[in-house]
Parts: sequence; structure tokens; C-alpha cells
Amino acid sequence: MGSQERRVFFRQRALQITSACLAFTLISALSGCGGGSNAGTTGTNPSPTPAAKTAVQVNMGDSPSDWMLAFSMNITSMSLTGSNGSAAVVSTSMPMEMMHLMGTMQPLAMINAPQGTYTGASITIGSAIVMYMDPTTKAPVQATISGPMTGTINFSSPITVGSTPMAMGFDLDLASSVTMGTNGSLGMNPVFHVTSGTQGSGNPMDFADGGIQQMMGSVSSVSGSSFTMSSMQAAQNFTFMTNSSTVFDGTSMSTMASGMGVIVDATLQSDGSLMATRVQSMMGSGGVMGGGIITAITGQPPTSLTMVMQNGAGTGMMSSYFAAGATIDLSGSTTYEIDEDGMDMSGLPFTPTFDANHIYAGQSVMPISSSGMMSGGMGGGMMGGSSLAGTITASEVLLEPQGLAGTSTAAINSSATTSFTLTLPSDSAFTTLTGVTKVTIFQQPQTTVTGSAPIASGSSVHAFGLLFFDAGQWKMVASRIGAN
Repeated sequence: MGSQERRVFFRQRALQITSACLAFTLISALSGCGGGSNAGTTGTNPSPTPAAKTAVQVNMGDSPSDWMLAFSMNITSMSLTGSNGSAAVVSTSMPMEMMHLMGTMQPLAMINAPQGTYTGASITIGSAIVMYMDPTTKAPVQATISGPMTGTINFSSPITVGSTPMAMGFDLDLASSVTMGTNGSLGMNPVFHVTSGTQGSGNPMDFADGGIQQMMGSVSSVSGSSFTMSSMQAAQNFTFMTNSSTVFDGTSMSTMASGMGVIVDATLQSDGSLMATRVQSMMGSGGVMGGGIITAITGQPPTSLTMVMQNGAGTGMMSSYFAAGATIDLSGSTTYEIDEDGMDMSGLPFTPTFDANHIYAGQSVMPISSSGMMSGGMGGGMMGGSSLAGTITASEVLLEPQGLAGTSTAAINSSATTSFTLTLPSDSAFTTLTGVTKVTIFQQPQTTVTGSAPIASGSSVHAFGLLFFDAGQWKMVASRIGAN
């Protein structure tokens, strides 16, 4: 072979080797991307991108059923069902008393829910305790509804969780959910009505848009300009931010301490946080506060009250006390105050009065003590000798808003200043306690009328506000009015 031939041979050989290497490299690349079809080659699909998440404030409230004095249920689980999977709301057992929420809502949990469309929810209630007025004996009766009771909630229309924080409201229709048999036994099939609203729309203080009003709890920690609060009737602790616009009553960020009992108003922010608009200190560490309906008064001026518990926080308070009786001991040094937070008390045609000489069975009150709640005791008067949860020695008693339901004698319009008569049903617990079937409702300029307005005369409505007995008549200054 000549030199010229050898050069041609080696050039061809080099081209063959180069082509083989390129072919091998291409096959390897295709196999690594899952493009190969040879036996023994395994392709790997990329992981799907998880759905973005948005803060959702889950609230719970009560549609009126005021033949009850208290309804305390034990929620063991709750979740939302959406296009991108379920979102857990409650995963451990927690209590919630519903009658103090008549016509209103309180936060149950703040969750990060996957963005997407939600069509329903499921909830399991382990058991429930009901306190109601016996129409014959005129005494409160406590009954237990054994569980578990599971409710599947199908939304009337899908709810979309987008990038803006929002609120979902679950309104427990107690009137449709709880039935009483001919032998007095109670049964429950949970029925909920669902609403939703987004942060920044409508009234920022309205629970439909993420507003929080008068949430009761104890401070668990303080950090900079924020604090964390635990509530006996919530699935988790809630952290609240504060700023220069936050109104402090009886405390400040510099004096706030762990264990302090507080009442908080707040709004949902665009980043999903909660901004406190008002923080009211009720008692220091070691104290206790309660909430509920007075069923009996001893003495004049009173030396003690008997109360059906609906809420509470602090030392010695337990969730098992909800929908049970309690004794409130009073003394000459006990002070009395009207809780006007969120209320429009201007221009009323009567003078609202609440003191030792103007406190009555049927009113909702919050007793406060610097010492803890004492357990046990026997009830007299309106508790019919039944066992009581405990005793609070009150240094202060606040008159609190409450709900009543009935039939309106006049049409109700938004932004009106007027009054109308609310005719109560014969089985109303308030009617059984007081013998009264009619209450005058005062609608103020800042009273919120929910739902479609006007509400026609003769409609079934509920009103939520402060209740006074004045000049021989019961009168309520309403903060909210809505159709049932």
C-alpha cells in the first residue's frame, strides 16, 4: 500500500470511529430523557408542580334555634374537598359552643389551602351536650347526644381559592340539625350553610370577609409587635399583628404577658396575616373569665347568679363546663359594665342601664375574676338542684351581646334608624325564663343588616345585640339583624 493509499484509509477509519461515537452519545442522551425504547431502559417522569397555597380563614357560627340555652359539640375532624385534594381544618378533638354565636361567627382555624375549586367539606362530631329550658318545670335540663355524627357538606356552588386570602363560613343550622323525640331524647344530623368572601372586599370587620369580633382567649406568647393567643374554642393558636392604629384597652404591647385574658377584634390582611384592631385586657395571669346566660339571681342587690356557660378562658376553666351550670358569686365591690365594643349606642330613646340593681335572668354576661374557677358545687334555683361545673368569684361583670330569633312586625331596611317588635316563639328559652314574648329591637345607623334588604314585615329574623330591661319592657340595641 502506497503512502497516498494509507492516508486515505486512515481518514476513512477516523470518520467511522467519529460517527460511531456520535451515535452512541445520541442514544445515551435519548435514553436518559426517557426517549429510548430498548428493553431494560427505565424512563423517569418529572414530578408535578404542587398547587400554590393561600391563607383561608375557616369560621363557624350558628343559625338561630333559641329553644336551647347552650349547645356544645366536640368536633373530632373536618376537611375541605377541592380539585387539588383535601385540606385539613380540624385534625384533633376540640370543643365549640354554638348558641353564643347566634347570627355571628368565630374563627375555627387558619389554614393554607391549595389553590383551586372546592365543592364540599366533611365534618365529624364526636358528641354534643345541650342545655334547654323545660317548659313545664321552667328549669334548665342538660342532655347528651351520643356520636359520632358525620356531616357531608355539598356547596351549593363551587368556591374558588385564588391568590387572595379569604374566609369560608360554616353556619350550623341547629333548628334543622337537632330533633327531639316524644320521649325527650335528642338526635342530630348536622346541616350547614356555607358562605365565602375575600380579603379586601366589603366590610373588613365582617366575618364574611375575614373580620374577627370579640374573640376570647389567653395570651400564650409575645414577640415584638405581635402576640399569640390560645382559645378554648379554636383548632389552633392565632397570631395577631399590631400597629399604631391598634386600640389597646387595659394593656399595651409592652405590658402584655403570657396568661393574660384578652378579647380581640382583627381583620384579615393581604398577606394572610391577622391585624388586631382592638385588644382589651380582661384579667391577668391566674384569673378566669366566663360567658353565658343568667338563669337565676339570688338576693337584691344580688349576692350570686346562676349561669349556663357558653364560653370561657383562664385558670380552672375547662371545655366540659360549656353547656353546664355555674355559680357566680358577687359582692359589694363587684363592678358592672356594658361591653359596647362594636355597638352603636348613640341617640337611643332610653338610657341603657346595667348595674347591681339592673341585672336580670335572660341576659348574657361575662363574669371576670382575678382568681381561678373553683370546681364543683350544687345548684339551686333555676338549675333544679343539678350539679354545677364550678364557681367564679366575680370582681367585674360585663353585659355582653346575645341573639334572639322571632318574627318582625315591620319591614327592615339597611342603614335605617328605627325600632320594631320581635315576637318570640312560644318555645324560646328566653320566653320560658322571663315569660315575655315580645322584645323591642332598636336598629341603629351602624347596625349591620345581613342578606337581602329590605326584609319584609312578618319575616322570621334574628337580632344580635345588648339586651336591657327598661321601664317594664325588654329592649335590645342590635349590632346585627338578618333573615332566618
